[in-house]
Amino acid sequence: MIRSLIAILITAALTATVSTAAFAHEDRETGGYKLVVGFLHEPAYEGERNAVSLRVTKGSEDEEEESSTMVGHHDPEAVAVEGLQDTLQVEVTHVPSNVSRTMNLRAVFNDPGHYAADLIPTSPGHYRFRFFGVIEGEAIDATFDSRAGGGHFDDVRVATAIHFPDAVASARELESAVRGLQAASEESHDEDDDSAAATMAIVGIVLGASGIAFGGVSLVLSIRNRKS
Repeated sequence: MIRSLIAILITAALTATVSTAAFAHEDRETGGYKLVVGFLHEPAYEGERNAVSLRVTKGSEDEEEESSTMVGHHDPEAVAVEGLQDTLQVEVTHVPSNVSRTMNLRAVFNDPGHYAADLIPTSPGHYRFRFFGVIEGEAIDATFDSRAGGGHFDDVRVATAIHFPDAVASARELESAVRGLQAASEESHDEDDDSAAATMAIVGIVLGASGIAFGGVSLVLSIRNRKS
């Protein structure tokens, strides 16, 4: 009895985990194909290696014929669509800054129908993925937004949310601080040479600290990725 109860609890926990992972992506039917889109690793964090994730499937011809004659027929068993790394691209946009880049897709090893475009998101917030090209001779142009834009996959989160025990400033925040110091130095051009030298020394210290901090974070993330 106890063993049966444990088995039920484990099954329920796994089901909940799978449901949560599925909810973190958006799936859409387009042109007879099912596209499932999101970040490869969710939650997605600023400064961590990640990737755009695209999975493309379709129903077999036999199953599609059966579904048209059966009432209450469930979705047909998915058939992976392969070879799309040569015919599809993705345009990634960080919506708050309106910066975009077009990236090539790669086939995920040993997972037919699954494609990825590697990236390290360097700013948090709303992201948009636009897939365009051809799927088996059919033109495709489909846009997906993260949750801040009304979509279903995760926004990129600020990395300090998972820093422990101390929060470390991101490269973006350190760069902003350096720019502020440089601007202040330019505005105070009438100060004497000693004061200007002191300001540049502060800039140098901040740059050095940013390099050490970024290197430390990169090392920790590299070790964690190897372990995972």
